[in-house]
Amino acid sequence: MSSGKRPTARLDRAGIADTYGELPRTVDAWVRLLNFPDPVGEEEWDAQQVDDWVKVSRPQSWPARAQRADASVKEPTAAQAGSESAAETAAPGTAGADELEGKAGLALRYAVSETTVGTWTRIESFPRSVGDRWRTSAVDGWVEQHRPHVWAEFKGEGPTVVVPPPEGDPKDLYDVGGYGVILGNATRGEPLPRTTAQTYKRQGHLEPPDRTPGDRKQPEVFEDMWFLETIIKHVYSRRGQGRPRAGRTRRTNKKKR
Repeated sequence: MSSGKRPTARLDRAGIADTYGELPRTVDAWVRLLNFPDPVGEEEWDAQQVDDWVKVSRPQSWPARAQRADASVKEPTAAQAGSESAAETAAPGTAGADELEGKAGLALRYAVSETTVGTWTRIESFPRSVGDRWRTSAVDGWVEQHRPHVWAEFKGEGPTVVVPPPEGDPKDLYDVGGYGVILGNATRGEPLPRTTAQTYKRQGHLEPPDRTPGDRKQPEVFEDMWFLETIIKHVYSRRGQGRPRAGRTRRTNKKKR
C-alpha cells in the first residue's frame, strides 16, 4: 500500500500544477498566499509540505495525481463504492462537505486570520454552528456569496472586484475615507467605514499617501491624500486582478484637485 508520500523531494511551479491538476495561474496564486509553505530552494518547494498544505487548504485539489493513480488500480470496497457514488451526486466545489471545522480550521481554509473568522461568525447570516464548529459546505456557500474576494482566493482565481474603481483623472486626490469607499466597494460591494479605513492606515494595510500636509506641493492639502491611480493599483494588486462587475452604483468621497 502506498505510504502517501511521493519520491519526488521538491516541486517547482510546473511540478505543483502537474501534481494537483491545476492551471499555472492557480499555482501562481497559491505560492503568494501567506500560509503557503516557504520555498526550500529557488522557485522550489518541499513536496510533502505542499501535500500537507493542499490537504487542508485546497481539499478540492486532493488527492494528488500520484495518489489518484494508486487508488485507480485497487478494487474498491463496498463502503468506498458507496462513498464515491455519493461524491458523484454532490454539488461541484463541495469537497469536504460533511467536515466540521472550528475557527482556526476555517481561518486556515480561507487563508484569513482567526479574528476575521470570529467577526464572520457574529454576522446574522453566517451558518449556524454545531457546538463550536461549522460545516465547511455551509461556510463555503456563505463565503462565496458574502466575501467574494476571499472565495476567489480560495478557488485560486485571484480577488473578484465587486464594484470597479471610479473613472477619473489618475491624479484626482482622495482622503482616507474615499480610499475606504473604493477599497470596500471593490472587495465587498459596500464602502468601508471611515474608522475602518483609518485603522487599516495605522496598521499599514493601505498604500503610503501621495500627499501630506506641509509637503509644499500644489494644491495644498490638510490631511494625508492619495492619487486615484495609487488606490486603483492597490485594488488590482491584491494577489491577482479580479473581474469587475459593471452596473453597480458606487459612492466616493472625492476631493477635487
